[in-house]
Amino acid sequence: MHRPSLARGHLALALLAVVSLGSPACDGMPGGGGHGKGEGKRGGGRGHGGPGAEGDDEAMQVEVVRLRPGPIERWYRSSGTLEAIRSAELVAVQPAIIEKVLVDEGDQVDADQLLARLDGRALSLQASAATVELQNLEAELRRLESVRSDAISQEEIDKQRYLVEQARANLKLSKHQAKQTVIRAPFSGTIVTRYVDEGNLASTATPLFHLADLTALELPLHVPEKDAATVSVGTEVEIELVDGTTFTAKIERRAPVVDPLTGTVKLTMRTGPEKPAGAVPGAFARAKVLLDARPDAPGLPRQAVFQVEGKPHVFVVVEASGSEKPGPTKRWKAERREVQLGLEGTDRVEILAGLRPEELVVAEGNAGITEGMPLTPVDPKGESESDAPAQAEIAAAEATETKGQAKDRTKADAAGS
Repeated sequence: MHRPSLARGHLALALLAVVSLGSPACDGMPGGGGHGKGEGKRGGGRGHGGPGAEGDDEAMQVEVVRLRPGPIERWYRSSGTLEAIRSAELVAVQPAIIEKVLVDEGDQVDADQLLARLDGRALSLQASAATVELQNLEAELRRLESVRSDAISQEEIDKQRYLVEQARANLKLSKHQAKQTVIRAPFSGTIVTRYVDEGNLASTATPLFHLADLTALELPLHVPEKDAATVSVGTEVEIELVDGTTFTAKIERRAPVVDPLTGTVKLTMRTGPEKPAGAVPGAFARAKVLLDARPDAPGLPRQAVFQVEGKPHVFVVVEASGSEKPGPTKRWKAERREVQLGLEGTDRVEILAGLRPEELVVAEGNAGITEGMPLTPVDPKGESESDAPAQAEIAAAEATETKGQAKDRTKADAAGS
């Protein structure tokens, strides 16, 4: 009858033992807040007396730079297509069958060189007919002039003279058309394209050859009005092809007006006779024009400057005030500061006011940094700026310790002797 009561008693004693064994660990749990240094340390948490209460926010490591003088250049970059300085589509003046083609693509030709010959027999026959007609009319005029004045009127003689002059004009036109049955080069250049073969019908609407002067190339660029104001004729331009080959050209012409639709000015660059093999008409090219330069201006990397409400700012790394942190390492924080810019280059910007040369500036201004944020400055070499004083003190202490050990060793040697 007493066995159930005895079992319940043993169970209660077991539960009491488990609770008593687990209670010390509860005092040291994180956030539990032990009442003594020993308990807080054993719990590894943030007790009232534990060392966890001294933890600080971890500082963000940032690369820093200083205001340094150096060259700053501002370039304008654009792209376009290379063009020949002269090109022409050669067509036939008179429709005719092509008898002979004397050149092919890639051939170098001189000015007035014969390129092709057309069938001009019909035009030659027309010129011959016009010659015969003129001879007949001239003979009739001579006969009328030989007749006595009272036998023929002056009006008939004048009419015959008019017919003679008209026949002479027709003969000149026929001879000129007969000469148009040959195709000649209007200037020296290269046959870029041949469109026809022998036996084709040449018409006034179909080109026969494409002739281009490749001794120099041109690259038209449209530069914004503000930037074009600093560029003059004769300025050198760096041109890069798609294969990475670079060469120089000069601004040959400048448009006298501004395009009102785009607000740009057309500048035409011309290359010299020495150019890479890939520089041909139709090739894609990138051009770089120097707009302004400062040889030795104080500046910062462009990415260190950011805009706040339309004004340029930087983050300066300053020493945190009121720091009581033990040890030689300093505490730093971010301070946002407005600066005045000068020339804005591709990689660097000129700083006119707002910074001192010895101040540390965050190299990446838009790196998620806020005002007053704890920072650890790191120079570009990867060494922490705040660790420099600590390293110097450690080195001094090691040197002092070494000297002390040497003195003790000396004294011991003297006593032994």
